[in-house]
Amino acid sequence: MKQLTLIILFLTGINVAYAQTTLPFPTTEAEIVQALTPQPDSQRQRKGFGTEGKGVKAIRDDNPKVGALILFDFNSAQIKSESYSLLREFANALQGGLSDTQIIIAGHTDNSGTEAYNLKLSKQRARAVRAFLISAYDIADNRLTIKAFGESQPIETNNTESGQMKNRRVEFIRE
Repeated sequence: MKQLTLIILFLTGINVAYAQTTLPFPTTEAEIVQALTPQPDSQRQRKGFGTEGKGVKAIRDDNPKVGALILFDFNSAQIKSESYSLLREFANALQGGLSDTQIIIAGHTDNSGTEAYNLKLSKQRARAVRAFLISAYDIADNRLTIKAFGESQPIETNNTESGQMKNRRVEFIRE
């Protein structure tokens, strides 16, 4: 019975880990700019390390990132037209409030297929988003780099369709 309880607790811990992931999925230019703009860490201020004279040290150590549910054709890096309006919002943010920002476009997949295949597909999809932003909106190519993660960083369980959908995402990470 103890062994069964440990297994249940272990499995419950995995599900809780997915549920506690807080990756924002903004859909408007203003939300994107706000989410990708570093905010002062209020924890540092409470400990007496106020922002006065601290400059970069007053900003979070981690780079802000957001998710984007860019839709692709099955088994393909072809962006579906339904995603063009969301990509337009990201382009507007990159041309407006984030005009001086370097961005990493990170590709992710669910766990369908082999690990090697998913890594390759996530790279192709990140590359497709980068190419789209450059060609359709004249975003400077030196501002956008790509990174592939495949299935290695799920934010939801892959046991449900809705979880798989969130795992098939592109992230925009401020450098």
